Amino acid sequence: MKTRIIFASLILGLGLATSQSNAATTTNTDDSPANTKPASAMLVNGSQMQFAAYIGQNVAKFAQTTNWQNFMSVVSLYNQSPSAVLTISPADRAKFNEGAAQLTNTLAKQKDANASRWMNQADHTTRMINFLWNANQPVAEATDIQ
Repeated sequence: MKTRIIFASLILGLGLATSQSNAATTTNTDDSPANTKPASAMLVNGSQMQFAAYIGQNVAKFAQTTNWQNFMSVVSLYNQSPSAVLTISPADRAKFNEGAAQLTNTLAKQKDANASRWMNQADHTTRMINFLWNANQPVAEATDIQ
């Protein structure tokens, strides 16, 4: 009986040691721009609506421009389905980036602390969307040089 308990303990100990060594060698590498940023650092999970309300109240003139509409349409699409932004045409991507640049300039001119926070969130969101677009670029096939 005593030898059976010792044998079972030995098998259990070896099993645990093996599973721990396998877990120690598994690594996940996430090099996306949002890796070190919490979700609150981006315009996601409904915060884009709060951002739109802030812009409407504090920068109403900018909220009427097509650059704002282009920016928010892509951000809204990203919030509905992040993979859906991959289907946006290159012309619309350029319009989005133009709108993001103008948004950053407009928010930089604001004097309140909220403008800075929203500007950072808009910048992180823009960078993430552009990261998705760049990561989805087809890799050019290497030509054989002979």
